[in-house]
Amino acid sequence: MLVIKLQGGLGNQMFQYAFGLSLSKKMKAPLYFDLSFYKQDTGLTPRRYELGVFTPSANIAGHGLVKSFLKPNLAQFFFNKNTVYRESTLRFTGDVFNVKPSVYFEGFWQSEQYFIGIENEVRNAFTFKVKLNVQSQKIADELAQHPNAVSIHVRRADYVSSKATNELHGLCSVKYYRDAITMIKDETLDPYFYFFSDDPDWVRENLLPGVESAALIQHNTGLDSWQDMVLMSKCKHHIIANSSFSWWGAWLNPYKEKMVITPKHWFNGKMDYFNDQDIVPKDWIRLPNE
Repeated sequence: MLVIKLQGGLGNQMFQYAFGLSLSKKMKAPLYFDLSFYKQDTGLTPRRYELGVFTPSANIAGHGLVKSFLKPNLAQFFFNKNTVYRESTLRFTGDVFNVKPSVYFEGFWQSEQYFIGIENEVRNAFTFKVKLNVQSQKIADELAQHPNAVSIHVRRADYVSSKATNELHGLCSVKYYRDAITMIKDETLDPYFYFFSDDPDWVRENLLPGVESAALIQHNTGLDSWQDMVLMSKCKHHIIANSSFSWWGAWLNPYKEKMVITPKHWFNGKMDYFNDQDIVPKDWIRLPNE
């Protein structure tokens, strides 16, 4: 038996789900997910369970099952031999596949390397079952008419408003986006840029001026935010933020020749845990984001 603690927003949950799916297949063990994080006050940006937008249903671990790992009684401690495995670094750690079930895993597992070899199964798992709203569907149809549509994700909101989140993640600069746009223009014929952001006013003021052939998508908020990920994935190329949300928007695009430009640094944190070396796939392009 494998239990994965889910935490963070949609992009983080997708990493944890993909990690769990890979483990379950390699270990041939049933997979469960602990949702207790979403009942806690963490002091960070409030989050909710969001994997319900996808086709497969997740097996949810009950309180008793989670407690048997985290607070075992004497009999469970001696006879069940349950293990708790906590991620010690964001770098890919292959040793995790050598742990013997039953195991409770806590971490973020932000690396494609955890699910190399089952990419098609991961893509199938992340098939959106909910229909797009009318406005999003209209944009999806429009994207199909642009052979070189480029998604640009600008993450600000809590990266600006929350001191703790800002100190951890930092922000991508205007220069980062302008340099990335220039690179796309140099490498792509007639690109059309689609901006996605939780701060559309900032994008309108700082990035849209001087960018020909561009649109600002700003209608998907709250419970509809996942639709921006769908629309990103339908673009041919991508400029992403230091955000797992736009990471998945780019990764879900199956086009093998896609160009994905990503920030060089994903975190401000200097702790060993926040080593971002393995977050970005090797064929994506990292640009300075200061």
